[in-house]
Amino acid sequence: MSGNGKLMTHSKVGLRVAGLANSSSESLLIDGCIQFIEQCEQILEMVSQEIYVGTSRGSSSIAAHTRHILDRFYSFFCELPAAAIDYDERIRDKEIERNLEAACLALATIARRVEQLKQTLFAEDLITVKESVLPSSPAVEISSTVEREMMGLITHSIHYLAIIALQAKAFGYPLNDDFGKAASTLVSERA
Repeated sequence: MSGNGKLMTHSKVGLRVAGLANSSSESLLIDGCIQFIEQCEQILEMVSQEIYVGTSRGSSSIAAHTRHILDRFYSFFCELPAAAIDYDERIRDKEIERNLEAACLALATIARRVEQLKQTLFAEDLITVKESVLPSSPAVEISSTVEREMMGLITHSIHYLAIIALQAKAFGYPLNDDFGKAASTLVSERA
């Protein structure tokens, strides 16, 4: 069983995680959010207004995916003080979807809010999260934590950044091979 390559990969990932034991999870989650912001900034600085709102091969625009990512962060930050986040009640700000400059301003706001988290002690108190999981059923309401929601924001954002990367590449923009890839995927590829 020790010759199994997959088992070896998981061992290397385990060692990497064990090596991070001295880092606080809060700090790592904030860094993950910052990395997402940096990738969004890279795209927004690279594309023109026309490309930002344009569609590629019938798919949604870079703008639509960017707005969706930012909506979830806005829900998180706006509703966190009440300890109840309803992701179905997102703003869905169409101006971000129509205007590259508005998207840049919204991203800068999110970046400042993430930076402010560095001065916040994350409480271990539970928060309530609500979101629809089936279109024909009421929204599901569950308990969560700030850390878990931050992790969810990161993984959700990476998924959409991968789609944005495909769109940007279709328009001819060069991106680093690591752009829009999950941390676990990068670790696995480098193992």
